[in-house]
Amino acid sequence: MRKTTLKSIVFIIFLCVGTIPIIAQNTVLEKRISVSLNAMPMEKAIEKIAATAGIHVSYSSDLFSHCSPVTLAAQDQMLLAVLNKLFAPYKKIAYTVHAGQLILFPKKTIIVKEYTIKGTICHETSGSPISYATLQIKGKPKGVVADHNGFFEFTLSELELADSLTASCLGYERRTFGTDTLLAKPEVRIALKEKPLNIESVIVTATKLPKKSKTLGNRNIFTTGSIYLDTHGQQIALYIENKKHLNGYIRKVSYHLSNKGNVEAPFRVRIFDVDTLTNAPGKDILPEILVIQPPQDTNGWFDVNLSEYQIFVPPNGFFVAIQGVFPNDYSFYANDSELVDTGKLRRRSNDDFAPKSIHYGQRINYSGKGGGNTWHYSLSHQWFQMERDNYSVKISAEIGIFSKK
Repeated sequence: MRKTTLKSIVFIIFLCVGTIPIIAQNTVLEKRISVSLNAMPMEKAIEKIAATAGIHVSYSSDLFSHCSPVTLAAQDQMLLAVLNKLFAPYKKIAYTVHAGQLILFPKKTIIVKEYTIKGTICHETSGSPISYATLQIKGKPKGVVADHNGFFEFTLSELELADSLTASCLGYERRTFGTDTLLAKPEVRIALKEKPLNIESVIVTATKLPKKSKTLGNRNIFTTGSIYLDTHGQQIALYIENKKHLNGYIRKVSYHLSNKGNVEAPFRVRIFDVDTLTNAPGKDILPEILVIQPPQDTNGWFDVNLSEYQIFVPPNGFFVAIQGVFPNDYSFYANDSELVDTGKLRRRSNDDFAPKSIHYGQRINYSGKGGGNTWHYSLSHQWFQMERDNYSVKISAEIGIFSKK
């Protein structure tokens, strides 16, 4: 009798444990909330509802590009009812709950024809491939990063055929094409011309000139440790305050790279403004997908010149981030609007270019100064502040100050 009872208890426990995930998911949508929205943009409305419900939300910002401001009042209603009411006018927005997180996504109601452009980006004179050059839709965040052989494949929808495409790489002059030009051939060859270096003239004088630039961020001489940056879209960002309300532009950003990682691994440079609702990284204000590859002997500060982009310094500060890029077939990294694929690698029988170690990516150094200003972007597509760790990643920005007339 005791043996049978024990089996029954074990079975009941197993049954309860097995149903926990389902119950947990239902519980999220059954949460009762009270919220009042008055002519609020859809994106901010979603963030407020999520904050009120005490949950995280993941979505693509362009999902709400055609949504009108929201006016809605709910008093002690289930989250499910509030969301259904919110999205009732928009038949193309769907949602689900996964691992306690609300995920919004577009409903695929129509089949859109797609076109693929493939080819190589190379040096105009020597013909050598340009590793990690980019091809993107002009003025939009969607783009593709070529592999280490300069090869890429870029898929466009029929709706994007009217857009222009821009090929670019740091140190080269960018080129713009019509999509019809590139689609005319089964495989294209895009040649980029090396950009001449403009060296500023130096005036020798006995008097001390006023400072025309200022460096912000963490330039601490001490290094406490380093953070491994994986290669699947993970980002590490440092919030850089603009306490003195400098009037200028971001001339250069610098990353303190550790030689304990792979300093040759490519990474993407990201510059974000501050999301006024969450204080997290917001909109990407670097107008181009910029992927760079440091030289092998890099150890310490690595500088990236951004002066050509003339990015004005936001009055409330900004974020400088480093994002991993994986150099293998159909790898993905996160973007503002969607996932963007790297160029497909053409394999050889004796070289599959597979990373020899799991520690393929960069390691960025940090110090114990200014804990709380470091933010992390994970595969869950969420920024979170590393509050519990009293350290700050060693990232800085040089600001070119506009002279007063």
